[in-house]
Amino acid sequence: MAELAQDDLQNQFYVLVTGANSGLGLAICARLITDFLTTHPSTHHLTIIFTTRSSKKATSTLHHLQTLLPPISSPTNSSRITLHPETVDLSYLPSVRALSQRLTKTIPKLDSIILNAGIGGWTGIDWPRAIWGTLTDLVHSVSWFAHKIAPVGMITPPQTTHNVSNEPRLGSVFTANVFGHYMLSHNVMGLLRKSTQPGRVIWVSSIEATVKHFNVDDLQGLRTKVPYESSKTLTDILALTAESPSTRKWVEGFYSPPDKGDNGGGDVDEKGMQPRMYLSHPGVCGTGILPLALPLFWAMIVSFYIARMLGSPWHTLSTYAGACAPVWLAVSRQEELDSAEEVYRAHGGGKVKWGSSCDRLGRDSAVSTEVDGWGHGGVVGEAVVMEDRCRRRKRGATDLTAEEKVEFEELGRKCWQGMEELRVQWDEILERDEKEAGATA
Repeated sequence: MAELAQDDLQNQFYVLVTGANSGLGLAICARLITDFLTTHPSTHHLTIIFTTRSSKKATSTLHHLQTLLPPISSPTNSSRITLHPETVDLSYLPSVRALSQRLTKTIPKLDSIILNAGIGGWTGIDWPRAIWGTLTDLVHSVSWFAHKIAPVGMITPPQTTHNVSNEPRLGSVFTANVFGHYMLSHNVMGLLRKSTQPGRVIWVSSIEATVKHFNVDDLQGLRTKVPYESSKTLTDILALTAESPSTRKWVEGFYSPPDKGDNGGGDVDEKGMQPRMYLSHPGVCGTGILPLALPLFWAMIVSFYIARMLGSPWHTLSTYAGACAPVWLAVSRQEELDSAEEVYRAHGGGKVKWGSSCDRLGRDSAVSTEVDGWGHGGVVGEAVVMEDRCRRRKRGATDLTAEEKVEFEELGRKCWQGMEELRVQWDEILERDEKEAGATA
């Protein structure tokens, strides 16, 4: 498969999706199939490489996706889709390295990677406050749900076998949601550079991300009571400042493919086009990331529906609708994405946080999301797109100021520097551990 002619590769599309065992990840794979078949010509072929944490979950996901093919397409269209399961534990860095090596050896390129997998890290809900908030302020409460309880300082199990005593700590939510994906993306950069268009690194964030939940001196969220929200805010900062001049030094290191024989395990293409980074979120939909008893789950869905009827643009309810934005970023022509961002760039802005949105009739679309400290697309002042100005805002939101944007970009510089230094440190640790393991084998 890795030796297809270049002409053939132009009609072949390879998309990697993490966390596809259920919920949003599974819906992303399903929507990739339907949207690809309806937007690409019949000569195009899509390979979806989806990851789960175990072979059992991979088999279940594969079976589910295979059942989707006949109802939505003709046999000819079914042959245009290839499903390729992989296993990885994104909170265990050796597993991430192993996946990178397998991909480099088995596929010729990657056109997009959708970084969806993650954990909430919550242990419960502050029910009295949650019930009161839902009854008295429903739309805000079920959009930016602030009543989840998470332990402080949760760390991953040891990452190495020979240097456990000297191993630095890694936050469990940080690693599963951000750092594992960051390492994976860097390790497969050679495959992304082989895409016939700029490869796409598509982060799946959350509507709940806000700089108020983030401390750059606690990059891993080990001291915060909201590690999930902290990790998603870090995701936003990295993606939105990836093209800022202040982050260039560190971003170039991230986009540089590993050396031959290193993490990726194969040839790399230094001369390929530099990939582009995009940011998305699924709105508010019903997933299993916050475990609830079945009656409570359906009560949650009902509250989401009421919020949508009351004017919330973010309550997508279903994971299929929630997959709208990340899939749109993956399957659209580059010209379409460039055009969507151009209006923001023309007014001094840059990257946009694209969210899955629904109207009252359930019609979904990918729209700009206002971000604390970045506004809509990094444009200072009032939103420049009419739809953005008309969309319901988070309570307390204010128009972006020039000072806030400078602060956000400086925050981005510090985050990119911290992430790159951590990546280099852990690459050295894992390489040393692999060498010691080989010496004792």
